[in-house]
Amino acid sequence: MFVKRFTARDMQDAMKKIKKEFGPDAVILDSKTVRGKGIIGLFKKNFEVVAAYEPKRSFEPALSKTEAPKASASKSPAKVEDNETDKAPETDSKVAPLEAQIESLRGLVTDISNRIGTVSKDDTAPLPSEVQGLYLQMLDRDVNQDIAKEIALLTHGVSLKQCVELSSVAQQLVIDKLGEPMPIKIKKYAQTVLLFAGPTGAGKTTTLVKLAGRLALDQNLNIGLVNMDTYRVGAMEHMRIYAEIMDIPVRTAYNAKDLKEAVDEMADRDVILIDTAGKSSTDAAYRKELEEYIAAAHVDEVYLVISVVTASKVCKDIIRNYAFIPNYKLIITKLDEVGVWGNILNIADYAKKSLSYITMGQDVPDDISQVNPAMLAENIVGRREVAL
Repeated sequence: MFVKRFTARDMQDAMKKIKKEFGPDAVILDSKTVRGKGIIGLFKKNFEVVAAYEPKRSFEPALSKTEAPKASASKSPAKVEDNETDKAPETDSKVAPLEAQIESLRGLVTDISNRIGTVSKDDTAPLPSEVQGLYLQMLDRDVNQDIAKEIALLTHGVSLKQCVELSSVAQQLVIDKLGEPMPIKIKKYAQTVLLFAGPTGAGKTTTLVKLAGRLALDQNLNIGLVNMDTYRVGAMEHMRIYAEIMDIPVRTAYNAKDLKEAVDEMADRDVILIDTAGKSSTDAAYRKELEEYIAAAHVDEVYLVISVVTASKVCKDIIRNYAFIPNYKLIITKLDEVGVWGNILNIADYAKKSLSYITMGQDVPDDISQVNPAMLAENIVGRREVAL
């Protein structure tokens, strides 16, 4: 019997290695989950499998050293058939029990493999005590459980290599996950067109008006607005009132053709901001409309507006449904309505898109600012709420 120890990424990989080395009749004697060396090993699990293989014994009588094998040509077809018939009962009687045993072992291996797969998916291993409090604190700040656990384990890994303050390490990891903020890129010698999308109630119109005011007042740019939210009662009036106060022209468009005409009419504007209706992103017709708007207006940047008070699972669904837009930036609204901002980290991690702005109130144009990752991280990991 041949026995060998295999190391693999998962059970399927182990079975491939065993079959390549021993063939399909090998059996697994033992298996366990092991981790690699160093910090990386904390997050990378391998399987260690002990397999065995016993070659089948030949049922043909061994030839003596002096006995030469007979040429096959010397046997007539009838004679060969007779010899095979004579040996069949003896061979079958010995092979059948072995085949049954192998089949039984295969069933056992499959059962063990399934159990190992289940355990690996349900990783309930306790966190190191040093970062348990940090993990619970992030959960209390509305951070998704998996994200909080990842940051806690990474923090623990760093602390094993050098003496550092755990909260400082965790805050830096959060900053890294939030990514580099990406505010609006204004073209110097050409018009910049921005489109705002997102679910109903996220605050798209108010956010758009705030940005328009900031661009007009702080950067002295000529701004134009286009309203396409013709479904919500009062939406057009809402935008018109703010536009009049800030002396910004506004147009209304009902389809892609109207949008193109509105943009053409405001060719003298430095920046045009387009407000869209907050329809369900699961609607295929709505997704097609947005794609048509983006193409018709030659949109430079798309902003997905999401409220921080939206449930984490709903945020994940929204982001998945807007994946048809290849490049967009994130604006997170209504930070003033919650004391903890862990959901911002969840949204950034789900989307893998750049954060641009946050809003924190109804005052136009004051209650909007560029994302400050350090400030957000202090709230998400720190022991106190950070004032806006």
